[in-house]
Amino acid sequence: MDIFGFEIPPIFGIQIPKLAIVIAMGIFGYFVATFILKVGMSGFAGMATLGSGSKNDAAKPRRTAAARASASASVAFERGIVVASGADWEDIQALNTVLETLEGRKKATLLRQGDLQASKGAWWLALFEQAILHRILTLVSGALTLWDARNPVGAALSARSLLESGAVVLQIERQLSLLAASGRLADIDAYVAERAFSQPGGWIEQARKTRPVDVPNVIDEADRISPGLRFCYDRLSEFAAPEAVGQHAVFGAIDKTGTSAEFRDDESLDPSTFRLILDAARIVVPVAAALDAIDALMREDVAVEKV
Repeated sequence: MDIFGFEIPPIFGIQIPKLAIVIAMGIFGYFVATFILKVGMSGFAGMATLGSGSKNDAAKPRRTAAARASASASVAFERGIVVASGADWEDIQALNTVLETLEGRKKATLLRQGDLQASKGAWWLALFEQAILHRILTLVSGALTLWDARNPVGAALSARSLLESGAVVLQIERQLSLLAASGRLADIDAYVAERAFSQPGGWIEQARKTRPVDVPNVIDEADRISPGLRFCYDRLSEFAAPEAVGQHAVFGAIDKTGTSAEFRDDESLDPSTFRLILDAARIVVPVAAALDAIDALMREDVAVEKV
């Protein structure tokens, strides 16, 4: 028996009907055609989405936000993501320089000796300075680390806390300077004890008794020194708060028909959010100046107590 010109020999002496062979060939051809079609469409879909994926990636910077030359190096903003966010790199380079300077002021151990031994006020101010330095630099590092981990809400929370901490430094330096200018150096000790929780071994107990920081007022005062901080703080607070923006816009997007919504952890991982983190980090510039002024007050306090 032949089919399409091919002779089909009997199998085990049994001649297979021509119709059965034709049906078997049809089924085989169907599965082969289906497989080829699926592979082809998959490849086409990959080519079609390649361009759009690149476009989305460009809209949400994925470059590393921070870089460390070594384990002991100060945290710094990485040029690639700064440029991608639309910020001025030269401006951020100056910010990186300040961060490096602050990192150099940190001490792992603060010994009470020399002038710090002679002056109780200077010792308390030194304790406050080191504690706040560690806090501020940790918050900068935390914001960048969380951004690199594609966690914009966590990064925004760290950036907001950075603004609050920096604003407190500015307020404390301003009050200390007013006390010094009015000749009330003796009151500096009491002020630092109240605001900086400076008694070793009793910080938590003092914190419970001390009046809480009026954050909105402190931020407003800082905004007068560095305009734009209040706006930045309010925007970061919108991310942090479990309200309309923090609950919905940060994580989801509703389609134009209003019939569905998509939720992604990195929905707000875009240049505008990163620029808010950059703006928050700018507070370290006036903070560095404030710490220099506090150092000068420490030396003045030591000189008075030596008299």
